[in-house]
Amino acid sequence: MNKVLAYSISGMGLTGAVLIISVALLFNNPIGNVLMIVTAGSVTAFVIFAISALVLRRRLDEQQRR
Repeated sequence: MNKVLAYSISGMGLTGAVLIISVALLFNNPIGNVLMIVTAGSVTAFVIFAISALVLRRRLDEQQRR
C-alpha cells in the first residue's frame, strides 16, 4: 500500500511538471489542438493521482489506528 501511495505522489509530481510546461506553451501555440489534448490529459491524470493519494492515505491512517 505504501508503494502505491508513493507512485501516486510521484505521478502527481510528473503530471504537475507537464502542466507547468504546457501552460506556458498555450500562450504561444505552436502545435494547436494536440497541445490542448495533452494539457487536458495531464489535468485528468493529475486529478486521478491526487484523489487516489488522498484515499490511500486515509486507508493507511485507518489501518494504523487498529
